[in-house]
Amino acid sequence: MKRLWYVDIQRREDAFLLQASNVFDGCEEDEALSAQVIDPLDVEAVLRALNPIARISRRYMEINGLGSLLRIASLSKVPLDGLLAQALEVSAPEPPSVLVTPFLTRQEVAACFRRRHDRRGTGRK
Repeated sequence: MKRLWYVDIQRREDAFLLQASNVFDGCEEDEALSAQVIDPLDVEAVLRALNPIARISRRYMEINGLGSLLRIASLSKVPLDGLLAQALEVSAPEPPSVLVTPFLTRQEVAACFRRRHDRRGTGRK
């Protein structure tokens, strides 16, 4: 089943922790998917594959939980490059927001998490 997912990116010493959780929609909730990535280019490759559409406040998530995110489907889309620039900004130790994906299946999200920067070719898989 396709669902909205939110992606939390946290810096952990020399790595990034990426965690995707689905937006609960009244069906059985899938467990979160996560990956630890060292290279910021790998983080960018995963995010480009997920193609996030919006950014939402981490505080909003903490207060309202996953179910309330169903409303974000009506948010206007934000250009991908802008979202990536904010997500990979190194000045803040913990980003104040999370990224929201379009409707994806668990398998599609898992495939995106396996993406890595291609250092030999054009730079993207």
